[in-house]
Amino acid sequence: MTESTALSTTTQQGNALAFLHDAAAFNQLWRVAKAFSLSGMVPPAYQNKPDACLVALMYAEQLGEPAMLIFQEMAPINGRPSTSARFAIARANRSGLLTGPLTWTSKGTGETLEVTASATLYETGETITAMVSMREAKADGWDRNPKYRSMPEQMLRWRSATRLINLYIPQVLFGMGVREEAEVQKVQVAETPASSGDTIADLNRQIAGQAAVPAPAVAPAVLEAEVVTEPETQPRRRRAAAPEPVAEPVPQEPQDDGYDLPESPFGGDE
Repeated sequence: MTESTALSTTTQQGNALAFLHDAAAFNQLWRVAKAFSLSGMVPPAYQNKPDACLVALMYAEQLGEPAMLIFQEMAPINGRPSTSARFAIARANRSGLLTGPLTWTSKGTGETLEVTASATLYETGETITAMVSMREAKADGWDRNPKYRSMPEQMLRWRSATRLINLYIPQVLFGMGVREEAEVQKVQVAETPASSGDTIADLNRQIAGQAAVPAPAVAPAVLEAEVVTEPETQPRRRRAAAPEPVAEPVPQEPQDDGYDLPESPFGGDE
C-alpha cells in the first residue's frame, strides 16, 4: 500500500469519527440516518431503524464506500455487522495491499475437492495462500447450506478468500464478520442448545470428552395439604318446626253446688 493510500485511509477514518465530538455533526448524521430508514430503499434490517442506519453510515465513512452499497452489503448478524464474501473479495482486490486480484486453484472432485486462494502482498512480495476442502466443510457443518452441494467449488472459493483476508489483511473488513460464516455459526448454536440441567462442571467434562456425572436422585417432597373450609355463600334455611297441636276445650256439664233456690212465696212463677 502506497503512502498516499495510507494517508487517505487515515483521513477517512478521522472524518468518520468526527461526529462523536461535534453535536452539530451528530445531529446532521442522525437526520440523514432517519431519512434513509424511512425511504423504503433500504433492506428490512434498516427500515424504520435510524439507529442501525447511523451505524451503517459510520461504516460507510470509515470504509470509504457509498452509503447505499453498505446498506445492501452489510447486515447485523448476532449483534455484529457482517458483509458478504463477494464484497470482502472486491475490497481486497482494490485495497492496494495486493499486487493483483486474488486467484484460486482447485484439486479433486466431490468429497476430495480442495480450493486454495492465493495473492501476493504489495509491500513484501510474499505469496500468501489459504486452502479449504469439502472434508472441512462437512466436518464443520458448512454443508448445511444447500449451495455447498449445488455449487461446491464456488462456495469453497469464497470461503478460502475470506480466510486469506482474515489471516493476512484483516483491515480490509474493518472488524466486520462474513455473512456466510456467521449464518453457519448461528445454525450450529440453534441446533445444539444446552440443556437446562447442564452445569459448568458438566460442560467442562463434555469439552474434555468425559461422561457427565449424574445428579443425585432427590426424593420428591411431601407437602401437607391444609384443609380449608369455605364459608357458605348462602345460609341454609332451617325448616320451621310444626306447631304443636292445641287441645280443644271439652264442654263440661254444670255441677250442683249444693245450694237450692227458695221457692217463690207466691207458689207460682214470677
